[in-house]
Amino acid sequence: MIKNNIKFTATSQFLIFYHICKKVSSDIQIYDMTHHNKPINGKNLSELTNMRLGLPALLTIHGEDEVNVISSLQKYGICK
Repeated sequence: MIKNNIKFTATSQFLIFYHICKKVSSDIQIYDMTHHNKPINGKNLSELTNMRLGLPALLTIHGEDEVNVISSLQKYGICK
């Protein structure tokens, strides 16, 4: 399992994140700190768009392709 801080700073990042996550078998959850740590499914675009831009969240990735997911997200500047 990989845990990493994440922050969306542009609406286009939601789409990039969604397209990366929907292609993998790993379980991807985002814990939105502004909504009392309510888990958001990273493969559900309607849940992702409820997040506010610029606020920190915790990303968890669990599965066989978790390293590929995190490296793709880092390439687009979504997480460090």
